[in-house]
Amino acid sequence: MTEDNTEIILIPTKITSSQIENSITALDKPYIDLLNYLGLPTDNIFSSVDERRKAIFALYSALETLPIEEKSKATYLSKFVASIINGLFDGALAFLWDETIRALNRLIIGYDLQYFYDVAGSISSKYKGLLSEEELEAISAHDLLEISQRIGLINNINFKRLETVNFFRNHASSAHPNDTELTGTEMIVFLEYCLKYVINAKPDYSVVSLKQLRDNIRKNVINANDFSIIGNDFSKQPQVRKDDFLLSIFGIYCDNKQEQFVRVNIEKLIPHVWNNATDEAKYRIGSKFGLYRKNADTFRREATERILELVDGLRYKDEDSLAAELIEKLQNLRTVHFEYNNFYNEYPHAKSISVSIPTTGIPKSVRSLFVKIICICYCGNGKGYKDGIDERALTYYEKFIEGFKIEEIKEYIKLFSDNEFVFDLDTPKADLRMKKLAKSLRDKTTDVLINKALYIISNFPKNKLPKISLDSSYQEAIKYI
Repeated sequence: MTEDNTEIILIPTKITSSQIENSITALDKPYIDLLNYLGLPTDNIFSSVDERRKAIFALYSALETLPIEEKSKATYLSKFVASIINGLFDGALAFLWDETIRALNRLIIGYDLQYFYDVAGSISSKYKGLLSEEELEAISAHDLLEISQRIGLINNINFKRLETVNFFRNHASSAHPNDTELTGTEMIVFLEYCLKYVINAKPDYSVVSLKQLRDNIRKNVINANDFSIIGNDFSKQPQVRKDDFLLSIFGIYCDNKQEQFVRVNIEKLIPHVWNNATDEAKYRIGSKFGLYRKNADTFRREATERILELVDGLRYKDEDSLAAELIEKLQNLRTVHFEYNNFYNEYPHAKSISVSIPTTGIPKSVRSLFVKIICICYCGNGKGYKDGIDERALTYYEKFIEGFKIEEIKEYIKLFSDNEFVFDLDTPKADLRMKKLAKSLRDKTTDVLINKALYIISNFPKNKLPKISLDSSYQEAIKYI
């Protein structure tokens, strides 16, 4: 009981809405009294009583989906609820995200940690060499979500939902200084996203079957008659998973610690996987040849050549080590772009890329990644008080784009089916910059088909570019490009 005899009860099923509000008000008084005694500010510290009441009434139904055994271990969710009650929504969001990351790490470990790191290393060189469960902490939140999406633990729509929570965690939680106000409804929506799509999530069948295939490659001698059946089933996987799988088994093949039967399994399987991969993934493998040769890595250089011979892919072999160097720098720029404070951190990476571009132009093995990352950074994430970009790096991005030739423009047009490429294009700033870019590229070619596609992109409905790959006019325009 408090001094004014208000009994503090916060369980909605036992009391009315007004009694919940009275309980919250009574709970606030000793905190405010202490802050006043200490001479600290009390204005705009706690979320409003009304917003807390909304959240408290929705907590039970949101959390009832979590199994009892999981609830008993969810310490960050306890801190989340306590922060909601006390009106510290910014702190609650930070605790919710901590619980989500912890749950996602468990999901990754339970699925296939080695494969996760294989894919992580393919998107950023700074993740190469990671092995242990503890090293998951080295993966940025965006990349953790991106890699989980690529390997199938999160689908495209849920990735967008969770990235929204991540954005608010970075810009509206106590994790970073800010003045953003959060509502009770938003807090419950974020809670439901994290519970449903991570904390309670389970991999679907196609993801589990791919894990079984990787396990069998590494543990068993596969019957020669089974490879065509495996290849046919593999062809049903999403494209990004096909590409990542190719890069993963190539990495296993180039590991001189692998047993011979594993290498034989890969030699027999890889033609089926190769035929389902994109040119970008094939060129990525081809670019390794020059790098391994430059570093006198004889085993990996010979392994790369052997794989390319097996799949009739020697035309993808890149003799120039600059290609692999450029890929690594682009990957680093990509990671920085999707991290917090990207507006201030992209410049040194853009500058470094400028000195790694060969005088002969962008190598084929780098072209798709180069166009993708440079255009993403040029258009920005649509957030912040600036134009959504790193303004110091902009001069480099403009210079790179000015150098685009027909082949780069073709890559640009095709990238709108890439989920990461279109991720921020539902924001007004990024939408406007992307359409401005498409319009400017029309001045660089007289090709009728290319200009038709660029016209469709530059005139697509406002903030709808993430959906353009589903548009029939766009699909028809790129059919012959």
